[in-house]
Amino acid sequence: MSNHPNYHGFLHNFAPKMDKVLDKFRTESTREDIKSNWFLDLMLLMVKDLKKFYKPISKIGNMKVANLTSLPLIGGVLAATSSWFLQLHWMWLLVIGITVFILSLLCLIPSYKDKMLNIYHPYFHLPAYKRFRPIEFELLNHSVLDKHFSYTGLTQYVNSVLTRQHEDSKVVEIITQQYNEQKEEYKNRIQILEEKEMEIVNKYKSEVETLNDEVEWSETVVTYLVEFIQEIYVIMHRIASGAFDYSDLKLISGFTIFQKESNGLRRIADIGTTGQTPSFIYLNKIYHNPWVQTVVDAARGKKNMELRNNQPREGYEVVSFRFYLGKSKKTWIFSLQIHESTNPRASQLALSDDIIDKTVMYEMLYGLCMILDNKLEEEKQMKGAGTNDSTKTNE
Repeated sequence: MSNHPNYHGFLHNFAPKMDKVLDKFRTESTREDIKSNWFLDLMLLMVKDLKKFYKPISKIGNMKVANLTSLPLIGGVLAATSSWFLQLHWMWLLVIGITVFILSLLCLIPSYKDKMLNIYHPYFHLPAYKRFRPIEFELLNHSVLDKHFSYTGLTQYVNSVLTRQHEDSKVVEIITQQYNEQKEEYKNRIQILEEKEMEIVNKYKSEVETLNDEVEWSETVVTYLVEFIQEIYVIMHRIASGAFDYSDLKLISGFTIFQKESNGLRRIADIGTTGQTPSFIYLNKIYHNPWVQTVVDAARGKKNMELRNNQPREGYEVVSFRFYLGKSKKTWIFSLQIHESTNPRASQLALSDDIIDKTVMYEMLYGLCMILDNKLEEEKQMKGAGTNDSTKTNE
């Protein structure tokens, strides 16, 4: 429920009464210099009413007044009263008449004065109203200065204003509702676009990060390959110069080479490791050091170049494989010991196919071992031939 006053309903009920007042004022003189002769007019009204009041009464009911005097009681009273007045001196009669007249005036003047001040009474008297109610007179008198003004017209005007305001309020409400709906719609669109934008940005950001990772990885791969090619280049020159040795097999990481014998494995080389592998491994033992377990597994295996992996300690990887040297009829077990954190290149080359197929790396090591074994056999043969020549010379 609204807390605002119902001005429209008030004016609707108030306007007819006030228009009657305005009409009454317009029929009277509304000049500001109007003179108040209210008492004389009051006396005239009393005389006028006295004439209306005093009418010869010939009958009361169905009985004539003349016949009433024939009644003993009424006739006696009238006769006694008349004889009493006739016996009075004329001075007393004058005093009694004046007294009755004054008392009548004192009783009737307030009543007639109220009638003259009552706007809705036929005896309404504008000069008296101005005399006894000057404030109300000024308020109402100013209202009639405009002959076209009326409270009914004011009510109609207010009604039209309120109606227009109501219609305007509806229009504003509709516009506001449409604005809020469009605002919410655009807000949702903006949110969707922002989400799509964020999704695209995240997607491209992820792709950029992926590309950066790929670029970084490519740079790392190129670095590894350049280093690897450089080492191959050095090894080739050392092979050509005859300086090729076990230490040149450290192409990937530190390693240990075991040569298979009838009852076990003999260590023939240990380059770049901590040297904790035993010099001889008995194959008939059940339990072995974790660092050489892959060596034993590779030696016991049925296939050459079969990789055996083991992690003897966190961060370390041991890879062993077996191969047969046909010319010297030897069997070697090559064991790589890789520390992933300090030698990530070895981890990529020996444990992953991301840069080069790891089997190619092991085949390359196998080939270098064959070259080294041939070199060692040739040196051994040359030493044997030199010993025979010196023996013959001494003989």
